[in-house]
Formats: sequence, C-alpha cells, structure tokens
Amino acid sequence: MLLIEEKRTQIDDLLDKMAENLQLDATRQQRMKQHYEAVKDWIEADPVFFGPYKYDVYPHGSVRILTTVKPVEREEFDLDIAIHLKPGMGSHSPARIYAEVKRRLEAHETYKGMLEPKNRCLRLNYSGDFHMDILPGVQESEWDENKLKVPDHDLGRWVSSNPRGYADWFLAKANLVKMSLLEKALRAENLPADNFDQKKPLQRAVQLIKRYRDLYFQERFSDHKTSSIVLTTLAGMYYTGEESIFDTVDNIVSTIGRETAVAEKRIKVFNPVNPQEDFTDKWEDDPRYYIGFKAFCKHLQSEWQELKKHHGIPDESRILKGLFGESVVTKAYQSQASHLEELRGGGKLGINRTTGILSAAGSMASTVKPNTFFGA
Repeated sequence: MLLIEEKRTQIDDLLDKMAENLQLDATRQQRMKQHYEAVKDWIEADPVFFGPYKYDVYPHGSVRILTTVKPVEREEFDLDIAIHLKPGMGSHSPARIYAEVKRRLEAHETYKGMLEPKNRCLRLNYSGDFHMDILPGVQESEWDENKLKVPDHDLGRWVSSNPRGYADWFLAKANLVKMSLLEKALRAENLPADNFDQKKPLQRAVQLIKRYRDLYFQERFSDHKTSSIVLTTLAGMYYTGEESIFDTVDNIVSTIGRETAVAEKRIKVFNPVNPQEDFTDKWEDDPRYYIGFKAFCKHLQSEWQELKKHHGIPDESRILKGLFGESVVTKAYQSQASHLEELRGGGKLGINRTTGILSAAGSMASTVKPNTFFGA
C-alpha cells in the first residue's frame, strides 16, 4: 500500500510496513500451529487422567491478539497455550493438576527431553526456534467461561487468571476504531489494498513498542527487561481510539510519561479483567525493573517528539533506525518505493492538477508515465 496525499499518512504507511516486517512469517506460524496441535492431541489422548474430562486447549498471549514480533538475534519466541479444564475439577489440588500435565508430557519420547517445569506452566523448548508455555487451569465457575484457577507452584495454591478474557479485552480496545487512517486513505485514493492485512493501529503500535523494547534492553538493564504483558496492558489502557499508528504510539508513550512523572511511588499495572493479578509485582522486589521501564519509556517519548518535527526523510530515517533497527526500516522504505513503481507502471498513479502532488490516477489527475531505461 502506498499513501501519498499527506505526510501523516506516509509515516503511518511506513510504520505499518515496519510492523508487518516484524511479525512472525507464515512458515513459522504454521510450524508453531502444528506443534501446538500435536501437544493438544497428545494430552487429549491421555487414558490415565485427562481422557474423561472436558476441556479446551487454545493459544493466548500475542498469538491470540495478533501482536507477535520476531525475536532479536538468538532470542526465542514465546508461544502461550492454555489447558482450560471445565468446572468439576475442584476436588483436585493445584499440585495434582500440574503434576498430571507434567506426567503426560514426560510420557512422550520427544517432549520429555524438551520439558522445563516453570512456576505456573510447563515449558517445551523447541531449541533455536521458540518455546511453548503450557498453562493448566480449571474454570472457576459455570457462569464465567473465561476465568481460571491456575496452580502456582511456589505458593502451593490456586491463583486467579483470565488469559482468554484478557485477549477479548484487548481486541475490544483495538476495535474502538472502525476504520484506520490507512484504510480511509485507501478508499479515498481508490488504491489497491494488496497485502494489507488491516491490523488495527493499537495492534501495530504494540508490535513497534515491543520491538523497541527488545533493542533498548539489549544495551541497558538487560536482566530487567519490561515484560510484553505490561506494555500491552498499558497500551490497551491508554488507547483512546486513535485512527493513526503514529498517534497511537504518541498517545501511549506520552500518557505513560505523565503517569510516571506524577506518581509518588512506582505505578502498578493490574490485569484489566482480573484486578487481583498485578503484572508488576516483581517491580516491588527489584526496583531495577521499574527504573529500566521508566528510562525506556522516556527515551521512546523523546525520540517520538523528534519525529513529530518533520526534519525530512534523512532525519526521519535516522530516528526510526535508532528505534527499530536498520534492516526493518530499510525494508519498509524499499517496500514503499517498490509499490510506488508498481502503481506508476500500472497507470494507477497520477499528479493532482489542483495540488500538484502524487495521487491516484483519476479525473483530477494526469497519469504519471512509467519509468523506462531512457526515461521516455
């Protein structure tokens, strides 16, 4: 997609292309889906414990809300899935549920060598690619199909969680905007929508913020990286329906800056669908997490303000590369240029006779001739 009428539309198109380059490719997504379904089938076929019970197995986290980002360098992607047992399992202790999932995975020739027990989940390490965190949970009640009790190994008791409800909350926030700036520009310009997957500005903003987080914490506070769930929750909380990706990021980081500036103590980020769950509880035990979070947000906000000054493409490119990485930004610029040439060659690009700027070919525009080797 190439949008050429306004500077703010051009930058949104660039940000959209950057975020698209960041998300997991179709091959990797398909590979993860195959592994997830294989684990699901293995658990469902258990004759010892899980066979008689009713339950769902589903992905949650960034895969469910469509905010995945490729890991940087040697980092692995985190695929979260839930084993959602239906009511009637209350007679079993948290330790029993956890142990039964562990037993079933250890009974598999491949999984037993990949298994890593964690506090609330069991992790399967697909070395060099991704890891799958399997969260077992029991539905708390018949009337709420999303709220789960999950075992906390350290505490030795059930704790409340709501991964599916969280995804519903985030997607509802993303859908506050019915049509994004880019979608409106496509319609207004009558340009083709090829390869535009129509993710909402909030989803794109989260992808970009997470990418910047990954790069920022490589050099600073590397052991105290801000978690994706904290950033995603804050983004959802502070999103107010902006149509543009640029404005969405700007509003989110500016609001975080104001909130942290006036707070006498550290801010707390709770699960919006389960206020009992504090996503930032480890900040209390180790203040370096909060110090790193504030520094990261302050730098992003500062750089974003520089982008708003419109110093021209060289400065714009320099700032974006500093935030999101050279290769991602370069590919986005190349994609814009390639699409421009495509439109020019197809006679779909013109010059608006009134404004003199590039536009879709139509009644108000004279067609721009395709480039040839001799310029004829």
